[in-house]
Amino acid sequence: MTDTPAVTPPQEGAPEHTPTTTVWQEVRGYLEALIVAFVVVTFLFNTVGVVGNSMRPNLNGGGGEQVFESLLTGDRVFLPKFENWLRRLGVLGNYRRGDIVVVREPPNSPHAQLETSCFLPAQLLYECRPFFIKRVIGIPGDHLHIQGGEVTINGQQMDQSYITASGEIQPERLDFPVVTQSGGEVNAFSASFEQRGDAILPARLPVTGFYPHPLLIEDAGIQLYYGQTVASLAPVPATAPENIPFILDLIVPEDHYFVMGDNRTRGGSEDSKYFGPVPALSVSGRASAVIWPPRRGDRWNWRLLSPPEAFEAVPDAATTP
Repeated sequence: MTDTPAVTPPQEGAPEHTPTTTVWQEVRGYLEALIVAFVVVTFLFNTVGVVGNSMRPNLNGGGGEQVFESLLTGDRVFLPKFENWLRRLGVLGNYRRGDIVVVREPPNSPHAQLETSCFLPAQLLYECRPFFIKRVIGIPGDHLHIQGGEVTINGQQMDQSYITASGEIQPERLDFPVVTQSGGEVNAFSASFEQRGDAILPARLPVTGFYPHPLLIEDAGIQLYYGQTVASLAPVPATAPENIPFILDLIVPEDHYFVMGDNRTRGGSEDSKYFGPVPALSVSGRASAVIWPPRRGDRWNWRLLSPPEAFEAVPDAATTP
């Protein structure tokens, strides 16, 4: 007599396994992982690769000619995203002068004028730069200008040794912003432009001893790149010369920041000198530390990114005489 194998009856209430439920369980696992990743990257922390030379000598942007190659060789920084959300909720105050921040590319940046599309894979990997990494130089209410490459904030000329001490960077003798006035009203802005295809691009800002011919503030190029800067200028002093270029303070508007790269050589950084103060809402987060690569040459590369001591000497706008 042949024994018949016993068949275990399905337990009452047990889920029935079908191809559909198996696929759903697999998809659900991926969806849960994606949701967790989204929450972490959006609200908790993120890491960002540094590309280009705009933050030399303090951040290494890699040595590649293309963005993707530079991402593999440049520094990677840590962004505590929760700080940004706490600032938007009013729990934390403004970013500090000297903080390094990741900023969404302004729509009026020179680079943005050259972009045709950010949706093609090749451009997404090799050309598009949807974010900039810069240093906060001025916070809301600060009065600032640049003369001979030296930055003055609230009447205090800054010690720029944090960018010059290594000997890599010698700031261009830039003067900014340079304007002319008539009857107490700013009527022109010193800058020059060049045509590249369909785009109008800034060619040069004034340097000590060489000022481009002032352009009326109604000029299309001035309005595109420097409209926010002109709108943020300090009142014209009574001693200002008539129709002769001079440097006038810019006052950082409420809920905005004036950002610059540490590379102050000519063409070294595309920053607020070219697109004006950036809205606080465009700041994605603060770069708090370099986390990769761990070493460069014979030195450790891991380090915190605290504001340089030079920024501690800057007085608040309220105490400016």
